[in-house]
Amino acid sequence: MLHAMRKGASGWLAKGLLLLLVASFGVWGIGGDMLTSSVGSNVIEVGDTSVSLGEFQRDYQRNLNLLSARFNTQLTQEQARQFGLAQMTINQIASRALVDEKTKSLGLSADDEAVRKMIQSQPAFQNQFQQFDRFMFEQFLARNGYSEGEYIEIVRNDITGNQLFGTLSQGVSKSPAVLVDTFYAYLAEKRTAKYIDILDSSIGFAPAPTDEELEILIKENPENYSAPEYRKVSYILLTPETIAADTEISDEDLKAEYDARKSEFDTPERRAVVQMIFENEEKAAAAFKKISEGADFAEVAMSDLQLTPSDIDLGMMSKTDLLPELQGPVFDLENGGVTQPVKTVLGWHVAKVEEIVPGEERDFNAVKDQLKKDILHGRAQELLYAQATKLEDEFAGGAKLDEAGQSLDLTVVTTDWIDASGNDRTGTPVASLPSATGLLTEAFARQVGDEVEVSETPEGGYYAVVVNEIDPAALKPLADVKEQATQDWQSNWRHEEARKKAEELLDKLSGGETLDKIAADLGLTVQTSSPVLRSGPAGELSPVARDGLFDLEPTAYGVNVNKAGNGTLLYGVADIIPADPAADKDAYTQMSEQITASMRAGILAEYENYLQKNIGISVKEELIKEYF
Repeated sequence: MLHAMRKGASGWLAKGLLLLLVASFGVWGIGGDMLTSSVGSNVIEVGDTSVSLGEFQRDYQRNLNLLSARFNTQLTQEQARQFGLAQMTINQIASRALVDEKTKSLGLSADDEAVRKMIQSQPAFQNQFQQFDRFMFEQFLARNGYSEGEYIEIVRNDITGNQLFGTLSQGVSKSPAVLVDTFYAYLAEKRTAKYIDILDSSIGFAPAPTDEELEILIKENPENYSAPEYRKVSYILLTPETIAADTEISDEDLKAEYDARKSEFDTPERRAVVQMIFENEEKAAAAFKKISEGADFAEVAMSDLQLTPSDIDLGMMSKTDLLPELQGPVFDLENGGVTQPVKTVLGWHVAKVEEIVPGEERDFNAVKDQLKKDILHGRAQELLYAQATKLEDEFAGGAKLDEAGQSLDLTVVTTDWIDASGNDRTGTPVASLPSATGLLTEAFARQVGDEVEVSETPEGGYYAVVVNEIDPAALKPLADVKEQATQDWQSNWRHEEARKKAEELLDKLSGGETLDKIAADLGLTVQTSSPVLRSGPAGELSPVARDGLFDLEPTAYGVNVNKAGNGTLLYGVADIIPADPAADKDAYTQMSEQITASMRAGILAEYENYLQKNIGISVKEELIKEYF
């Protein structure tokens, strides 16, 4: 079946089945009866585990950073509230504490070696060589406010949690066939539509609207007839480039870097090698003798070992590409030379060099610029983080943006009026605005007087932005938009008339007239769509018409907007193509696996609910709301 089928299964099925499981099992959350406001510094209590406000704040900030990274912009506190970030953090902490309480009571544990392996395997802590990078790990801890010990305990909790939950759902090995068949039959059914398209343009002349009618249109769609909101903002921008520009690199540092990385800049000698491998020395020596007496290497390989030229070809090899025993013998040969039999763990080798490509050494001067760039980049990242930390400290101490900039000798840039797209009042892009991801978005999410915050960009920079003045979006005078509004009103009128016409024709179909007869009277042709599923691409139909098609009885007709939005479809069911599991066994299997996974998730949710009631949870909601 089509890719759309798989997409529909992974989207609608997962959501729909999850709703069923929520109804039957209930999903983890904090009930209203568990929210208290008792006095004390702890905001969450789970059994014997207490979580302080400071600990909650660190987890909240970490979630805010993760969510901001996902949207490629620094979310404001108001946006975080809209996402329900505080409640999500409560759920995470409480769930972690529940697992910790239960695993302790059962005597489950994770040793230090398991924790170490888990941490070192995380991609976030690995460099470009997939090796654990201690510096990246420490940066993560600092960025999220964790000590190393605290984070180790979190990982230990995750491991023991997997021990606790890992066996709960093993009994659900396969979803019931009747459930899979029902979902598959629903999602994999296809339909085609027969339709005529009544275009708005077929309506012809449209009357001129009155000013009152235009005023109503403008009032109902103010965004189409308004000048955008403009703002004046100030910001400090820290980028690797600006930091690197102020960093001096001595020749001694460059030379030390060159010596440490010299092998990176040297291209080793490479040789085209062919070889034969024999099981004993006698056969290898016999082959070498034939070649020494003038026999062709490839012909000997074929006669003695039944190997083709492609079988014996190793390609271009550097010295270290070869087995240690072969490195000297092969690279001591002249071009065209053949080795004596050489023994390795694989057998007895006879090798020939067919081409030599000399190596190349790039001296210090040839790579000096690259070395400087690499060192600057590395130092810039460290200096940038340190500078951003100092800037945060300034703001934490109550400094305004300009005061912090003056204290740290950082440039504060103030813009003239700009809109959310970075244009000035004439609609021209402001060339001087930086391209730092998130800066402009945050500038239009904040309000005058908001506390200053340091935000990180995906490109590795930092910025802080404040709003100085706001000129709100406002409707333009009617005289300025009358021509545009008139065209819009007439387009809307034609569209509505086309719909009325389609609905009148729908009544005729209900009275027994055929779609072919109606189409002929209008000079149109009845068209047939390609087969569509309930979800995924709608083909020649609009999404709403596609949805309507699956609501229709086989002999019924419907009316809906066309795909381009410039007309109305009058359509009915041309054909119903039942789901056929044999046509795409992969999609059927995938659906079965998704249902099984959802059932397992339901079991885990049910067990968490049990732990929640058995162990007990107390949350000081009002105190958390006060801060977040």
